[in-house]
Amino acid sequence: MPTRPYLFYALTNSVCSKCLTKVEAKIIFQEGNVYLVKHCLIHGREEVLIADDIEYYKQCQEFIKPGDMPHRFNTPIKYGCPYDCGLCPDHEQHSCLTLVEVSDRCNLSCPIWVVF
Repeated sequence: MPTRPYLFYALTNSVCSKCLTKVEAKIIFQEGNVYLVKHCLIHGREEVLIADDIEYYKQCQEFIKPGDMPHRFNTPIKYGCPYDCGLCPDHEQHSCLTLVEVSDRCNLSCPIWVVF
């Protein structure tokens, strides 16, 4: 019986990069890399590289602490994660280092900027 060319690690939620529909995603290890593999019913399969070092990725997953509470919430809980992002009252993540992607299409008007 043949085996798959990757090792399944975990299951999570993500969004389709084209239509932003919430989709289930697999985290897999393949050829030393960590990928997020998701399938949108409309746009099909998408594979995203999320780390190029499996051991480092696994170490990062072991760092667990209670989520930080923002000084104020910017959005109500209406549609659930990730659609209420902008720091809703259900926010659970903590930040050790905040990464902000800025592109030539970003106008810095999203709700999260109001917090900073």
